Amino acid sequence: MLKYLPLVFLCAACASEAENPDEAGPSQTPSYATQKSAPSPDYRALLDEPARSAGGWQVREASVPAPPDAKAIGETWIDRLEAREALLGYGLAGKGPDGPVNLIDTGLTEAEFTRWTAENGWQVPDHIRWSFVPEMNLPRVSEAAKAAIRVWPASTSRTGAQHEALFDGRVEMRDGCFFVGESGKPVDRLAWFHAEIGLDVDGEGFLILRNRVSGQTLARIGEDMNWGGPATAQIDPAAKRALLDACGPGEIYVAGSPEASERFLMQYPHLREDQVPPAAPSPQQ
Repeated sequence: MLKYLPLVFLCAACASEAENPDEAGPSQTPSYATQKSAPSPDYRALLDEPARSAGGWQVREASVPAPPDAKAIGETWIDRLEAREALLGYGLAGKGPDGPVNLIDTGLTEAEFTRWTAENGWQVPDHIRWSFVPEMNLPRVSEAAKAAIRVWPASTSRTGAQHEALFDGRVEMRDGCFFVGESGKPVDRLAWFHAEIGLDVDGEGFLILRNRVSGQTLARIGEDMNWGGPATAQIDPAAKRALLDACGPGEIYVAGSPEASERFLMQYPHLREDQVPPAAPSPQQ
């Protein structure tokens, strides 16, 4: 039995430019960027570029049978990870709600998990299957993009299981703030992104969203985009306040991990609406 934690629609810890000077523009007479539209780059070429990382989760399989006190052990580890804000999900043995924990999805890399448990002197149980998020290879905001924004509205907690329905719309930047709207609706809600999404500037000077694990370009700000949804993210009250102070008031909408529609269609060309349908089969002789 799998249990995935409900992720709240609040916000993940990013602070105002005063609190995070490394993620905002200069304090003296700032001039923030606006990018409401952008032409699509050559996604065929971009998709051919090698990824910095395969991006897969690391798994440590269970190697021994569950001990008699497995239920108590599992509950202890769930409590520890919840206190660390690093529990993405867990599973129970059997079909009912009272079985012992037999798998845990953490919001930590394997190296972070190993360091954390060693610092606390904890022995990691071998009867539980553990999974760990992949390492991220890019910063939240590149040096080239820092001066353009007021605040970077993205989680610091890693992303767990998400809804898979395909949403479409657009993300714009106006005066250093990010706004999002679903297709056919105003682009007027404050955008929020998953931790694995970073901001950069491409070779033509456009602000872009990049996957912080693979390093690949996902979209230019202002392009038509798709995202899985309804997306969720874990955001603390301080981060929400920082975003609203910098760019609000307004409703926060979790766009999660958007991808340019053109990039998506480049990978799945049969989904293009203007594709010529196949010819009808010839009548049999």
